[in-house]
Amino acid sequence: MRKQYTSRTKLLVPIFILITILMFLAIFIISTYYSKINILNNLNNKIELSTHISNLVHSLQKERGLSSGYATNKDEQFQQKLLIQRKKTDKISKILLNKIDDLKCKEFKKSIDDLKQQISKLKNIRASIDKGDYSPEDVIYEYSYTNSLLLDMIVSIAKRNSYVPAITQDLLAYSNFLYLKEYTGLQRAQGVVFLSFKKFNKEVFTEFVNLMAVQQQNEMMFLKYATKDLQKYYIEQVKDNSFKQVWIMERIMITKNHGNYNFDAEKWYQLMTEKLNIFDKISKYIEKQTQKKITDELNNSINFFIIVIILLLGSWLLFIDIIFNLLKLLKNEQRLRIVMDKYIISSITDLKGKIIDVSQAFCEISGYTKSELLGKNHNILRHKDMSKEAFKELWDKITTGKSWHGKIKNRKKDGNFYWVIANVEPLYNEKGNVDAYISIRMDITENELLTQKIQDEEKRNKIQEELMQQQHRLAQMGEMISMIAHQWRQPLSAITAASGAIMIKASRDKLEAQTAVELAQKIQEFSRHLSNTIDDFRNFFKSNKTKYKTDFKKICESVLSIIESSLERNKIEIIIQYDNVEEFSSYENELKQVILNLIKNSEDALKEKVTDNRKIAIMLKNKTLCISDNAGGIDEKILTKIFEPYFSTKTKKDGTGLGLYMSKIIVEEHCNGKLKVSNLGDGAMFEIILGDDND
Repeated sequence: MRKQYTSRTKLLVPIFILITILMFLAIFIISTYYSKINILNNLNNKIELSTHISNLVHSLQKERGLSSGYATNKDEQFQQKLLIQRKKTDKISKILLNKIDDLKCKEFKKSIDDLKQQISKLKNIRASIDKGDYSPEDVIYEYSYTNSLLLDMIVSIAKRNSYVPAITQDLLAYSNFLYLKEYTGLQRAQGVVFLSFKKFNKEVFTEFVNLMAVQQQNEMMFLKYATKDLQKYYIEQVKDNSFKQVWIMERIMITKNHGNYNFDAEKWYQLMTEKLNIFDKISKYIEKQTQKKITDELNNSINFFIIVIILLLGSWLLFIDIIFNLLKLLKNEQRLRIVMDKYIISSITDLKGKIIDVSQAFCEISGYTKSELLGKNHNILRHKDMSKEAFKELWDKITTGKSWHGKIKNRKKDGNFYWVIANVEPLYNEKGNVDAYISIRMDITENELLTQKIQDEEKRNKIQEELMQQQHRLAQMGEMISMIAHQWRQPLSAITAASGAIMIKASRDKLEAQTAVELAQKIQEFSRHLSNTIDDFRNFFKSNKTKYKTDFKKICESVLSIIESSLERNKIEIIIQYDNVEEFSSYENELKQVILNLIKNSEDALKEKVTDNRKIAIMLKNKTLCISDNAGGIDEKILTKIFEPYFSTKTKKDGTGLGLYMSKIIVEEHCNGKLKVSNLGDGAMFEIILGDDND
């Protein structure tokens, strides 16, 4: 029990340490990304707020330009445009104030209070402008102060740490660009004032030139922080014709310090407004790109945050499951050992083969008790049927550190035997040296007995098949003897007649030399025919288990030479059709027996069922031979049984039933082909189909 407790401790302590480390790591990551998500969310809202602020700045810039022009010369055109612009400004400022209230930006509370106060003061400023109480310089100052409050808020947002350098860089570029835009708006207002004076005003001119210099400085700062894509976009936008026209007007205003210009304040305001509209387009592009980066970073952070949470929960569940399973395994360890001891045939020996431990299953199958086996050499179980070489191979392998696997026949205590599949493995100590061998066995006694039974049965079947084949050959020999008798009858009669003629003529002394020679030649010719017939039948039954190159045409001609006299005698017409003759390798004599058997069956069926117009057709195409007749076919009820042993279709019951059975065995098992049967319109057809294995 103490040993089990120690093993559990060794397993569980590292797991708990790992869990603790992972937990703190996960909490740190979650905390970091949670903070980052909050910052990005907050920044995203403030960028949206910056967009509204930028819109208000742009609107106030237009109103400032129109107000300064109106304050200078009370031009009605400026007045009409100014009234329209004031409505737009009020609408935008209302949207901004609502957004500020929704976001509840506490960190900008003082700036927001100042901004609200300045926006509410805007009504009084407008009233003073309309009354003529404000000079152009006062107008520019009041609107510029409001815009400075708005821009200060945007700059404060840009300076906040976003945790993403690319976003911080964009925000810095954005704030510098808004100042560039603001000073451009101031230049527009100052230019309107300058052009509205009928005489040259040095102070206004100096302020105008200073604003141009400040714009250049802000443009440089903007391009410094702008990304390459933003720089490219900016350069493309400032190629607009309005920028070129403004530049030309600036050069004229700087070089000519008098009022004789070919343009007026209205023209200047219009071109500068076009330039500022393009700047507004650029600022919206920056806002959109920055917001997209924040959104992408926010989505990535949220996704990573969710993944970490899922992994943390999954890790907890996994480790809980591991602990549960470890405890379950440790709890069931003893039970498993009992089961293994009861059902697994195992033994452990020392390096000399002495048994140092055995399972209960080992004792039960061997018939020995544990005490009878411990300390004994393992060869106590050795059966006399096992050779010394088998055990030498076993020891040669395991002594070199390899495992051995094989079948072993062991002897029981009562002298009986049992078979096992054994796997013997070396056991290593802590130093890496082999100090014992373990053997795991599986009882295969029933399998071995069954295998032996199957082998015995196969031997009996083989003997039975050989007997059946011998019966088949004997039956065929009976048919052959009958055919030999028929084939020899005519030649023997001719020989008898010729020899009788010689005898009669010689006894009467009338035998002429020429006649004797002719009769002797006939006797020799008939004798050769008889000899050839004997050779044909002898070759037919010759046992030859070597495959030779042959073809169906050659085989059929050989078979027909044996049976043709019988077919002629029974008035059976042979129809032969060779479409293509293809050579193959096979057992020629065995195929001859099959073809002779099929033709003989057709002959018997025709003699039994047909009186006139008896026909047997032999068709050959490649390695397929078809033999058919017009004997009326085979009854469909028995068509599937005709290849069974001892099944006969002959009505006289004088057949053995082995002919078709052995024919099928020869074709399909010996010659790797197929023997098929089917009924045609007026008879049966047998097909011998040889496969590619006979090439």
